[in-house]
Amino acid sequence: MRIHFAFSARIRVCLAKLGRDRRGISAIEFALILPLVLVLLAGTVDVGQALMVDRRMDQIAGTVADLASQQSSWTTSKLDAIITGTASIIEPFGTTNLTIVVAAISIDSSNNQTVAWSRAYKTTAWTAGAKSPVTLSTSVVTSGVQMIVARTTYTVQTPFSSFLRPITGSLSYSFTRTMMSRPRNSDTITLTSS
Repeated sequence: MRIHFAFSARIRVCLAKLGRDRRGISAIEFALILPLVLVLLAGTVDVGQALMVDRRMDQIAGTVADLASQQSSWTTSKLDAIITGTASIIEPFGTTNLTIVVAAISIDSSNNQTVAWSRAYKTTAWTAGAKSPVTLSTSVVTSGVQMIVARTTYTVQTPFSSFLRPITGSLSYSFTRTMMSRPRNSDTITLTSS
């Protein structure tokens, strides 16, 4: 009986010492918080890259539409050079998944919107004479005046997108931007082959 009492007293003393010992608490707290911190870090990197791509997509579409609207006539080679040059804005993300379409949309007196001409980068240009794939608001169009429309699309896969797939539901992020501009020097812009 005495051995049992001494053993249980020793256990109580050890448990009391263990209860007062604070040496491992920070390691336990760190182990509990680390997964949350890693998920937050991965999410921050993903959101940061998505925001950079989003801003660059706005720049590409806006630049193409703005530059194409500045002259009353273009040659296909000069317009293609502008489109290819603006594609470099997406760097360092790479141009593999980038598409750009720039088109002149003609508006008639009945507000019918048709493609006058179109050029494209890594995609098919819109068919001349076809109905415009982009519907322009009647508040910004004028009969007999063309509108220059630039549409860009891009898909990016971030370093943590596969890790965050259970949360986001996607392996990649897709962006589409459409910008328009009114011709600056005349009501219409012509495109000739070169």
